[in-house]
Amino acid sequence: MKDATTADDVVKALNDLTDSGVASERAALHSLGIGPNDAKVLRFLLQRAAEDEPVTPRMLAAMLGISSAATTALIDRLAEAGWVEREPYPGDRRSIVVRETIDEDSPARRILSVRRASVVAAAARLGPEERRIVADFLDDIARGETEDIETMCPNDEPHTT
Repeated sequence: MKDATTADDVVKALNDLTDSGVASERAALHSLGIGPNDAKVLRFLLQRAAEDEPVTPRMLAAMLGISSAATTALIDRLAEAGWVEREPYPGDRRSIVVRETIDEDSPARRILSVRRASVVAAAARLGPEERRIVADFLDDIARGETEDIETMCPNDEPHTT
């Protein structure tokens, strides 16, 4: 008979997940020659493209918590490297949307999607009730960390997890 899982087992599993995520992110950034914000933007654009949702520079600035000037510089850098392109906003040619330009079969797309693909595969092996429990558990951790940081650092900018 298998021993009961302890809270320490859960903490270890979460720490292992964090460590694998850090190693995976480091490898992805190095392999692609991009920075953390670049990767975050590309992942966001890939997700939004899959959902057929336009992404504006303002949305990227809000997601990253950076100025519009820094967002423009980031988009310029990604466009110059061939990762993204600007297009007129549908129905409003004065505004623009940012679109990723990564080929469907590109290794870069797979590298940027490693975590999401792993999570989707693992979640697919769970039943609906188990997925709800896991989602609630992870939300509780994120909420607790955010509250703890805000309590410990009350004068800092708002933190997100």
